[in-house]
Amino acid sequence: MNIYISFYLLFIILKMEETNINKNINYSLELLRLILSFWVVAHHCYKYVYIFSKVTFHVPIFMIMSFYFYYKVLKTKNSIKIKKRFLRILFPYIVWPILFFISNNIIFKLFGFSQYKRKLSLKDLLLQLIFGLNFHIVFYYQFILIILTIAFTIISLLFHKNFVFIFLILLIIAYSFQYDYWNLYIFNQYSGVIKYSLGNILELLPFSVTGIAICHLNIITKLKALKELSIFFSLVIIFMIVKFDIFVRIKGFWYPGILLNIGGICIFIIFSLVSFQNKILIFVLKIITKFTGGIYYLHLIIYNILKTKIDLLKKRTFNGILIIYIINYIICYVGNKISYKIKLLKLLFN
Repeated sequence: MNIYISFYLLFIILKMEETNINKNINYSLELLRLILSFWVVAHHCYKYVYIFSKVTFHVPIFMIMSFYFYYKVLKTKNSIKIKKRFLRILFPYIVWPILFFISNNIIFKLFGFSQYKRKLSLKDLLLQLIFGLNFHIVFYYQFILIILTIAFTIISLLFHKNFVFIFLILLIIAYSFQYDYWNLYIFNQYSGVIKYSLGNILELLPFSVTGIAICHLNIITKLKALKELSIFFSLVIIFMIVKFDIFVRIKGFWYPGILLNIGGICIFIIFSLVSFQNKILIFVLKIITKFTGGIYYLHLIIYNILKTKIDLLKKRTFNGILIIYIINYIICYVGNKISYKIKLLKLLFN
């Protein structure tokens, strides 16, 4: 598929879509979601993956953002919003693997080949649903998100006004386990499915606490008084992190050490302080930043299906990444439209 055809299809969607602009949404953070989602696709599908792997900010920032917005729910103990969050995470976490499992086995039985190149067993499905990481690896993030959401919700209910202090203690413990290599030692002895899911909990926990702390301390609002200076120093810190080894790099699973947290904070601050005023730009951003969840869930499936058919994907080029992202966007757009008003089904694509 030509890259221009992909952009043309996206343009048609932009022309067809009618949407109202919500003034309460920070569209610069929505843009950040899009960038991070594209970063994930590039991380998995680009031949020069080391460019994106040198500082893997994408998942840490997703975690910071997720719990930044969840803080007010924890503070108010809003049971309705807590249930909605769990439903939003759990439904695609359970449904997509089951659909992949069924379709894979049907295709394998009929044609002798399939997405995963073998017939999946019930044990495979069970491991996938328990750990989020077996035949469809990207759901390890949802697994950890579920674990941390459950833990933080229980702690907030038990400790009421002091729950943020408890979270900070957990952050200190998590980093202690990382820098003493206890986390690596404990989980490295298990199989890949177990060690990467459980081992990454303590590596991603500090980012979730960071998001909560930023919201709790109202840091973004306070920095708005020094907007330009805050953005400048954040950019300087990111440059220093990327260009020079100013932090000790430690061994771990995928996201060890404080380096990624500091870089993630700086990127989050920059996008939180930037605002867009142009209505046309905001309109375009509202449309193109949709379906980041669905794109995350599906991009590896679509890539593996099409990589032997589209030369740009086979060669893992940058244009290939754009094609994969746009195709996934179109699939999620159509899936969202087909779902109509069934909110549960929409969760599979949003």
